[in-house]
Amino acid sequence: MTAITASKNVRRQEANILHFKAKAGEKIPAGALVVVASGYAENLTDKAGAVFVGVASETCDNTGGAAGAKEVRVWQYGAFDMAAGFSAAQTDVGAAVVGTDNQTVAKTSTNSVAVGRVVERLSSSKIRVLINCGR
Repeated sequence: MTAITASKNVRRQEANILHFKAKAGEKIPAGALVVVASGYAENLTDKAGAVFVGVASETCDNTGGAAGAKEVRVWQYGAFDMAAGFSAAQTDVGAAVVGTDNQTVAKTSTNSVAVGRVVERLSSSKIRVLINCGR
């Protein structure tokens, strides 16, 4: 396809909340960290090749369904309270974090599924993380 040289009407969609087709047999609870792996949304695990896409805005129960039978809605941007898989200190504000499961982040993991940056320490076991998927 060649480059455009004149104005063009384009279809646009707000991207703060997006829908992703759920993996077969997967139940994703509201508030869970969500990744896409092999084209389908699933609960975050420290899995090679997984890409973090956001936080589930509602529960998606596809336990009895085929891949893509249901869709999960995820927030792609915002600051969310998350469990810290490390002893969080004030000096961790600004640090990048990766996901270890569907509610926990750490500073390092085997596959380093990037989630966001710490913007506030709430306690030694809870932090607020700014996610910014695709921006």
